[in-house]
Amino acid sequence: MSDVEAGYRERPFQFRSGQSPLHRMGAGWKLLGVTCAGAFALGVDAMPLLSALALLVASGYMLARLSPGDLWRDLRWLLLQGVVVVLLTVLVRGGDAWPAGVRTALQLVLVFLPVALLLRTTSSERLLDLAKRTLPDRLGFALGTTLRFVPVFAREFGELVEMQRLRGARLGVRDAWRPGAWHDWLACVAVPMAVRAIEVAEEAADAAELRGIGNEGVVAAPQEDGA
Repeated sequence: MSDVEAGYRERPFQFRSGQSPLHRMGAGWKLLGVTCAGAFALGVDAMPLLSALALLVASGYMLARLSPGDLWRDLRWLLLQGVVVVLLTVLVRGGDAWPAGVRTALQLVLVFLPVALLLRTTSSERLLDLAKRTLPDRLGFALGTTLRFVPVFAREFGELVEMQRLRGARLGVRDAWRPGAWHDWLACVAVPMAVRAIEVAEEAADAAELRGIGNEGVVAAPQEDGA
């Protein structure tokens, strides 16, 4: 495997071409499954049912012939978020509330992880085509643009963190729990990513304008006679 291919495989939420059953499944059916999985995760409180859904999503990675490393790269930041949720729950509601915190954290993971599996097995072109065929122009363009840039932002976030760590910034997972390192996260990651998000939003707005999206309600002013 070349270095380029290795770098490509290591990106979270990045589409991976393949011939698995999930790759061949229609994008509409996969999007419906992701929606149902997220609704089920938010609507169920029983840990056995949530655990069964987690096992089903993990088996989806196996069905898509993705490696355990791919699952870990998609899951690791969700796990960090889950730890934060559990700690906040304990701090606010007391030590006996940790099961509720674990349940909430698992629900959040099961909302976002199926989306990661969708992005792993569906090209942006197929997602955009689905959005164009089934949604109004504005909503379809917004959804397609969002799905297209999720893996881009994930890749840029990872590259930015690694670059800043090489420069000496305290951006490791352990450093996230140290208040003294929060300044590095803010200055080296949060601010640059916010600026990048604004740039992407402006680019998307320009693309929408070129496509005529958002100008439907603009009516040219009538010209006066003799103008």
